[in-house]
Amino acid sequence: MRANEFIIEVNDRSPSALNLVDTLEEIRSRTDQIRVDSLVNLVRRKPGSEMFNVDILMDLFKNNNTVKNMISDIKRDRYDIGQIYLKNLAQSDDIVSEPEKPEFDSNKSDLGSNFDPQKTISTMAKRAAKKRI
Repeated sequence: MRANEFIIEVNDRSPSALNLVDTLEEIRSRTDQIRVDSLVNLVRRKPGSEMFNVDILMDLFKNNNTVKNMISDIKRDRYDIGQIYLKNLAQSDDIVSEPEKPEFDSNKSDLGSNFDPQKTISTMAKRAAKKRI
């Protein structure tokens, strides 16, 4: 067995931390809370995070600023089930810029302004004829 199977190293660049941030970003766009065990299972599914557990989650929540900016609170609900409450994008301290959307012109096709169907078909026919010979 390898030593890294027993030693769990958690820092800002560890696969577990990066996979947790990716998973939180995916979840944050859909909901504002998730069960702790569900989040742990989602992170474990990603390669490099097979050893992820609640202790690592709590350590990252306390020490990692990115995770702190994404999670507002971790506490138990009335049924004694651990819940993670996520910050929405407006509450988060992260500055997220929206990517620029390309302008869409309904007069042009999706394939670009130089798209000519007759020329394309002609080129395809010539290419097929060359292969037959």
